[in-house]
Amino acid sequence: MKDTQKDMDRYPDEPPPLPEYDVSPSLKKLVLLCIGTMLMNFLVAGACAIAMRILQTDVHLRTIAHLGHLPVPPVPDNVLFYALLTSHGQVMFFGVLSMNTFWFGYYAVSKWGRKPLASMKLAFISFCIMEVAVILLFSDVVLNFGAGWYNLMPLTFLPGFPAITWQMSAAIIFQIADVLVGVAITIFCIVILATLLRGKLPVGSQIFEYMHEKDKGEQKYHEHPLVRANIDIQKNKSRESDESEKSSSEEKITDNQIKTVDQEFTHREDLPASVRWVSLTGINAWFPKKWRDATPAVPIVLVSAFVSAMVQIISNPGLFVQLAIGFESINNPIASSNWLLTKDAWWFFGHPIVYFPLFIFLGAIYFLAPRYGKERVPFFKWNYRTWPFYLAFTTLVFSHHVFMDIPNPVWLQIMAQTASLGIVWPSAMTIITILLFTWRSKISWNITTRFFIAGIAGWMFGGFQGAEMGMWGTDVYLHNTMAQPSHIHLSLLLGPLLMAFGIIYAIFPDLTKKHLSKTLGEIHFWLTIFGGFGMAILFDVIGMQGAIRREADLPAVFHWAMPPLLFFALTIGLTQFLFVYNFVKTLHRNYTKRELKEYDELHKNPDGLGINFESNLGAA
Repeated sequence: MKDTQKDMDRYPDEPPPLPEYDVSPSLKKLVLLCIGTMLMNFLVAGACAIAMRILQTDVHLRTIAHLGHLPVPPVPDNVLFYALLTSHGQVMFFGVLSMNTFWFGYYAVSKWGRKPLASMKLAFISFCIMEVAVILLFSDVVLNFGAGWYNLMPLTFLPGFPAITWQMSAAIIFQIADVLVGVAITIFCIVILATLLRGKLPVGSQIFEYMHEKDKGEQKYHEHPLVRANIDIQKNKSRESDESEKSSSEEKITDNQIKTVDQEFTHREDLPASVRWVSLTGINAWFPKKWRDATPAVPIVLVSAFVSAMVQIISNPGLFVQLAIGFESINNPIASSNWLLTKDAWWFFGHPIVYFPLFIFLGAIYFLAPRYGKERVPFFKWNYRTWPFYLAFTTLVFSHHVFMDIPNPVWLQIMAQTASLGIVWPSAMTIITILLFTWRSKISWNITTRFFIAGIAGWMFGGFQGAEMGMWGTDVYLHNTMAQPSHIHLSLLLGPLLMAFGIIYAIFPDLTKKHLSKTLGEIHFWLTIFGGFGMAILFDVIGMQGAIRREADLPAVFHWAMPPLLFFALTIGLTQFLFVYNFVKTLHRNYTKRELKEYDELHKNPDGLGINFESNLGAA
């Protein structure tokens, strides 16, 4: 356990700015298990994507050979391409992106909520069920099941001729896998909601608002004793003087609160049900200032976790309705099924699942970005004001996927257009507030910060495309082109997945007492960015030219794009092997003295209410 020069090559550059509360060893093991499993799923699902690119490139080469009258074997059946497409899309959504939400959701709620999960047993069961579903989805590649990554109706429920498509067993296995996905996500939501809706929560974050309000060059006077105490400390830096001034106030504060005055300014409180719901949805940020002072604000990470769980548990019935119709169709194929209702039900679940991997990481940005920028702004009312709108619009925005389904009622089409434009406002406000935190700050450009900034860029550009396709006029031209894969890869692969990578680098020391390699982290970052943005941009280029999506053999005019797409896909895939190597190697090596000292510094009080940020930065 010696310190070496390599100790300087560990990320992050300073101790991760996390609350001092130490999550349980069993939760740490579960988080590491989820991360490791997610990485394995990512490699296999990525291999499916690379195989798709190889097939498309191979089709291109065979076409050239055929035009040159060269003897070549027949072009491979497209069935394999569609099977790979289905498995790749489903596993990326559930085995990778949703799994990221699982491990960070459980970790964040316990860490920032400063309490154990409502049920570690259920948390572990949700992980197991999700991974069983992923294994079944992978197995369907062998059975040539290719109904599309988003259950293209009615293909999912209408098995064709076994010689050229898939057998009944493949459709049934796929549907069982998706049932398990719905069950796993529902259990996750129940655990998160049960943890946040009962017991004590950290409150008092709104006090930070007054640290940045100025009135004629001086901070405004406020009646809250913690605010006065903080102003006193900042002016005098003297505990004795502070305590004497606090004792003269009308309202006394506890010793425990005094200790946290220059730390997190929060204490744990058992909130009434009505107040708890208002705080966890961010509605209190819209109250007038007087009411806002009186309504406790919880850490924004908890708000994001709560909204994620609420949105998904509301939308999950859409998946179960779709699957119920599908099972009935297989059981009695003669009976007619309402495929329009089936598709609407699927997208009621399918679009919120796009936000499911995102919200929890957006909440983390508000905590990590200011801290890495050496600012102290965990609370700002505009950070919270977007979340009620996320909760409302995310459950409605699904309807823009039914623009092309003319039989749908006009009111649903109008709601689709309205919600598609409405979701732009909270998204834009989130991006603006996050960027304002980093503007002119003394930000530490470590791997976590860069992954988060890149993730914001990917989500932002993907969001631009989403707003474009969420309008009737442009959706007519773009919805079935390669612009759609560009949108989804920017919004997810280059959005919350990059943010998840950044979080892994940040919390790995808290989980293992060790830092990941800086050199390998740099390579992982730059190559992932290069391959990911290169592929997404190229998708958009050919999509804008009319390239049809979900086609194994694109028209000859687009064959030039196939080799570069294969190159970008290989770059992303091979780079993840480096990250897995970094993860496994660090996990199994011994920690250094410097790492152990840093860990002990961050966990002086495992049940503490928070850390003194400036002092810990100095200790780095």
